Amino acid sequence: MMQQPHSHPSLVLKLCIGLALALSVSTMFAQSRGGVSGRVTDSSGAVLQGARVELQPQGITAVTNQLGEFTFTNIPQGEYTVVVSYVGFETYTQKVTIGANPRAVVNAALAVKSKNEEVIVTAPRVHGEAEAINRTRDADNILQVIPADVITSLPNANIADALGRLPSVTLERDEGEGKYVQIRGTEPRLSNVTIDGVNVPSPESGVRQIKLDTVASDLVESVEVNKTLQANQDGDGIGGSVNLKTKTAGDVPSLSLYGLGGYTPIIGGRGVDQFGGTVGHRFGANKKLGILFGGTYDWNGRGINDIEPVPTTTSLAPHYDSIDMRDYEYYRTRWGMSGSTDYKLGEGSDIHLRGLYSTFRNWGQKYVYTLNDGALPQASQDWRRPDFAIGSLVLGGRKVFGSSWLNWDTSVARSRSLNGDGGANYAWAGPDISGNCVNDPAHTTDKFRPIFSAGCFVPGSADATDIRNYNLTSFQLPPTGESAQLNLQASASFAQNYHLGSHYGTFEFGGKIRNAHKFDDTQTLNADFTSLPAPVPAAQFMGTFTDSNYYDGTYHFTNTPDYTKVRAFAMASGLINSSGVNSANYNLIERVSAGYLMNTLDLTQRVRVVAGVRFEATHVDTRSFDAASGTVSIPGGSDYLDVLPSVSVRVGLTKDSAVRAVFSRGLSRPDPQDIAQASSPLDNTQTPNVITLGNPNLKAEHSNNYDLLFEQYLNPVGVIQAGFFYKQLGNPIVNGLFAESPSLFANLPTPPTSPYVLVSQVQNIGSAHLMGFEISYSQRLSFLPGLMKGAGISANYSYTNSQTSGLQALLRDDNPALLRQAPNTWNISPTFDTKRFSMRVGMTYNDAMIFAYQFQDLQPGPTGIVPIPAANLTAGGAKGPGGDNYLYAHYQIDVQGSYKITHSFSFYAYGLNLNNEVFGFYNGSPQYVVQREYYKPTYAGGIRYTFNGEK
Repeated sequence: MMQQPHSHPSLVLKLCIGLALALSVSTMFAQSRGGVSGRVTDSSGAVLQGARVELQPQGITAVTNQLGEFTFTNIPQGEYTVVVSYVGFETYTQKVTIGANPRAVVNAALAVKSKNEEVIVTAPRVHGEAEAINRTRDADNILQVIPADVITSLPNANIADALGRLPSVTLERDEGEGKYVQIRGTEPRLSNVTIDGVNVPSPESGVRQIKLDTVASDLVESVEVNKTLQANQDGDGIGGSVNLKTKTAGDVPSLSLYGLGGYTPIIGGRGVDQFGGTVGHRFGANKKLGILFGGTYDWNGRGINDIEPVPTTTSLAPHYDSIDMRDYEYYRTRWGMSGSTDYKLGEGSDIHLRGLYSTFRNWGQKYVYTLNDGALPQASQDWRRPDFAIGSLVLGGRKVFGSSWLNWDTSVARSRSLNGDGGANYAWAGPDISGNCVNDPAHTTDKFRPIFSAGCFVPGSADATDIRNYNLTSFQLPPTGESAQLNLQASASFAQNYHLGSHYGTFEFGGKIRNAHKFDDTQTLNADFTSLPAPVPAAQFMGTFTDSNYYDGTYHFTNTPDYTKVRAFAMASGLINSSGVNSANYNLIERVSAGYLMNTLDLTQRVRVVAGVRFEATHVDTRSFDAASGTVSIPGGSDYLDVLPSVSVRVGLTKDSAVRAVFSRGLSRPDPQDIAQASSPLDNTQTPNVITLGNPNLKAEHSNNYDLLFEQYLNPVGVIQAGFFYKQLGNPIVNGLFAESPSLFANLPTPPTSPYVLVSQVQNIGSAHLMGFEISYSQRLSFLPGLMKGAGISANYSYTNSQTSGLQALLRDDNPALLRQAPNTWNISPTFDTKRFSMRVGMTYNDAMIFAYQFQDLQPGPTGIVPIPAANLTAGGAKGPGGDNYLYAHYQIDVQGSYKITHSFSFYAYGLNLNNEVFGFYNGSPQYVVQREYYKPTYAGGIRYTFNGEK
């Protein structure tokens, strides 16, 4: 039964009263006198975001924003000294007086510390690294930043690739690129992604995690990874929260254009190209109006050689029941645009409009020959036409009222996916070769490349990789319709500066409401040719694609079919049928109403405390697929309230070192596919009977997060950070099997016939914990002699360990690690920069991690779950071929360099995946191969033009 929504009137009333009382208290303490505001730039006029500005002798601090601006309010009359510091630059000081004129203005132009550091303002990447260090230093939470200049200094095709170079961040890769980010050993669904602080929906059906390969890397000004939560942030972020910040116009007019082309030596040679640009300017005598627009386009002819064997689970010696030999020919396009406009209403006050749109067409073709151990081979092909898009538009502003200020925004965000995969299947039509086509361990010289016997590849009618030996059996067009989600959101917050004696603080409260509507209305069209009077020979569909060097010649690959010919035949046959409403279709509305209280207090000039609490009320209304009526009509829903406290303390040990301690509570709401899953009909043809049920009453997963971080900032530009983190996870969302009484299903059209029913359902079960530490080091080595003063290094290492408990519903009695938790990850990135030349090497390692739970040592019985007899367990237990499914460890080397030809023109070139690293999966232990695919290196070069108004 669908639960009726609850409005929580008592909670809302209490919250409003609390906010009013808190505001009264903060106003009583406020003693507004005047203010100091200004802007911080370098000597070229480029804004310095993240500069620390201190007002002495009060000791209160501010941090410059995206436009390099800062504001102090509620300052009594008197004389003060403004001190501006920025890593890599000389400290700037200026005396100001607040008296008859209640507002002082300071515009600081910072000079580099020494002659050796001039490269900071001439090399974009070095400037970006300095900005990242400053923004990290001055954040109240544990934050890591990647500015645009750093993102584009290595061949990062998308945002995920760039994030994978940070400590404690691993990637789920797909087809040669990063796809999802995994922060601090947590799977992708446990992290949040926003654009300019606004929640963006996933373009994929059924999930929440954002497919970040949809977003081109050149569309953003920076990416922020918040590894801890505060009350003024959304609670969705057990692992962390990723915020993409769009570009804004600076004081200096700017124009950037680039274009490149490249080559990948696979499947006969494939090309890549990319073009883009950004233009921005501020208008008016006081430069109050800023406008910026940018766009990018790239085409990637990705090629993939892939094998996907199926291990025999009863043999410890690797043996395979079958193997897929897969060859991919892609023509992927990704294009996007972003823009912003802002207008300054006054010092510290503005109104702005920011937008981003990016689309990714992951188009291509896949050709598959399947060899079966002692059975007839099969063939298939995919015609891939998935089209993903993410868009966000936010209108917001800030208004300063003396010692207080108001922030507000309203936004719309929409993501969608179209089409998908079509394809065709083929049955063997040649002579019976099942006795001669078998897995052949005796001739397997590389355990990662299982060999099948020569009897599979006899030229002519006995060649399993010759499409002329097959008949067409079925065909499917890419789905019609779409899966989409629309988010409408509005938020506002009010902050009041105050002081208690010599202690300065800020009290802040706010609220947000987000209404999300996600649906899937896709349908499929297909044709079945097995009922025709005569078989359909596949020879008439012969294509031109071949790959004579498939998998470096390890495997045979003769020829392939042409999907366009198959499609033309199928469309003319009159056999195309619609499947009607898809059983995966659903409709979901989720409304989140949130409010928070937060207080920031400087106990001393070196100790800052930020404490707060956030309330999030969630209402869910679903409609799931009804197999009986063939419509999306089964209602469901739930309501729940989360209270999320947080507190952080930063203690400055010296001017350049500090310790941070943070506690926060976060959540992760269930995926739509789990709460709006279609229920399958009861299958009473097997014992025990089986049924799949959705669970619209699922609640959010929660975590208590504890963090401790030490940081030491280095001269001239550098930082060392070392930290420990611990997470207690409650109510994990698990897809399990449960034995239930048949009486619960007595009213179904097909009643149960077994003594118990085996129910497959997603539920909140068990608990888990995760712990780890991370260390990172980054420094420019300009103190070295001679040519070596242009060197630099960036490196990080992370270790995580996790354990689950109470997961007997997964039919296992052990305590496996969490999904996607890689024990060891590291990055090493040497750099070298002069005024004209810049180079960076990126070496990234992600340890093996569990991708999906598979191992089982329990089984359901009439009275519950019982152990599987030892004689029936799969060979080797959890480390054998029936063990969990793992992602292989991944080590990749990339390099990029640039040379400034003139003041405005630069040549740059890169090498991606220079070591031709494998991607794939295994079961239990690495020798039980499930998938291993290769992409070959990619080499590219191009020209970049940059005009920034300098003479």
